[in-house]
Amino acid sequence: MNPLIYEQIMSLLGLIALWAFWYNLQKPQRVDIFREKLFDLRGDLFDLAANGAIPFEHPAYRQLRLLINGLIRFAHRASFPTLVLAIAQSNHATSDPLAAWRKSAQELPEDVRNRLLALHGEVAKAFAKHLIGGSIVLTAYVALRVAYGLSRAFLLLLVGRRDLSIFTISHARGKVDWERSQVAKAGADVIEARVLREEEHRTDAERRQAYAH
Repeated sequence: MNPLIYEQIMSLLGLIALWAFWYNLQKPQRVDIFREKLFDLRGDLFDLAANGAIPFEHPAYRQLRLLINGLIRFAHRASFPTLVLAIAQSNHATSDPLAAWRKSAQELPEDVRNRLLALHGEVAKAFAKHLIGGSIVLTAYVALRVAYGLSRAFLLLLVGRRDLSIFTISHARGKVDWERSQVAKAGADVIEARVLREEEHRTDAERRQAYAH
């Protein structure tokens, strides 16, 4: 066999093996980890209401719980194409349930509101990590942003406008988390709004069906 053709076949088989590993092992594991995180956050939300901080029937509680449930259901579908599609369709949406949730949260006492917003922040952070980690395009984009930021910081170090304290593991991790959040924020908000809208429609349909029987 021609050595060039042999190398091409082996390279193709290697790519197929990598895809099979990611699709059958890595992807399901990532989805399970994301869902476990959401289960924990949903438990924290339930404890907040169970302790009397917020009524179970309050819109801010119900909508955040619906959002978490929707993301648990949606976890295996989160991808870069889904993000692009959600952004493309966002201009045609008749309502923004995520904005309505934030508005209802503002009506709560400050300490409860802050705890609720912190919970949503953890949900959004976990979703951003899950979304970007499952996309080569988004991961590469975040890596480029981080590399650019570090290169700029190094140049500032050379001219004496920065010190070595920024070149630490903890700072690098913080930089990655920040860049990840910036890249995913707008898209994550769009997908969260879409998921929440779908969950509201689904629960309304189930309620009407239950009343019909």
